[in-house]
Amino acid sequence: MTETLSDRLRSRLEKRLAETAAGFGAASPALGRAMEDAALSSGKRFRGMLLLMAAEAAGGACDACVDAAAALEIVHAASLVFDDLPCMDDARLRRGRPATHVAHGESRAVLAGIALITEAMRLLATARGAGPAIQARLVAILSHALGPLGLCAGQDLDLSAEKTPDGVQREQDLKTGVLFIAGLEMLAALKGIEQDELEAMIAFGRQLGRVFQSYDDLLDLLGDSASTGKDTGRDRREDGPARGVLAVADLQDVSRGYEARRAELDRMLRGRRIHHPEIQALLARVLPHRLKRPA
Repeated sequence: MTETLSDRLRSRLEKRLAETAAGFGAASPALGRAMEDAALSSGKRFRGMLLLMAAEAAGGACDACVDAAAALEIVHAASLVFDDLPCMDDARLRRGRPATHVAHGESRAVLAGIALITEAMRLLATARGAGPAIQARLVAILSHALGPLGLCAGQDLDLSAEKTPDGVQREQDLKTGVLFIAGLEMLAALKGIEQDELEAMIAFGRQLGRVFQSYDDLLDLLGDSASTGKDTGRDRREDGPARGVLAVADLQDVSRGYEARRAELDRMLRGRRIHHPEIQALLARVLPHRLKRPA
């Protein structure tokens, strides 16, 4: 079977993740195992692959692009570790396996999540082939995406804020869109992409976050653990308020809104520097254009 571009990029990404993970347990093997389980467990690698495919469309995926993609995947893995904790979503299953705190204990899961973030930053600070100024810029971009103006704020709002349509969209932008945007911003820093094109890429990343999170919310209601690899029904628990987009709209409206946003995503990609058939194929694998209508 002929190896596709997607196969080659995925192989480079997985190799870099494995190389990075090899040093996780140097001081504490038990901590290293928890980190490895989180970072190397089977997943779509959607964020990292999007960055690498966009890099190919912008002239080629250099080693620094691979490092940036690996850092994205590592911080995403860390976010899942925290998301699953009993004080957050209290999930028991992730990517078809026991969640990190279930397999390794709650205290070690917290430490593993923190350590994964620091390893991601180290990877960016030493990104191969990039000069010191670009390395520093990569760290600044990802730090911003994770902090009080990004993912941490989004998670806090998701857990505690009153649910309104505008508020839920804000949560989507902060909790999910920020990592897609960070990947595209890091790509722009590495490739010298001009500001007007970067702004269009940021708009695409924001829309992608909204589509992705809406689909994830729908799967929480309509999917099952066998197909999703994680606990479902978390957003509609009887012992707490509803969360996600289904907290502010019914299933029919959410389904129609998802499909409209998904179509807009394709339109936003056309004619852009990062447009590439492999990106369209990646989006189609992860985010279907049409949903099965609920009865």
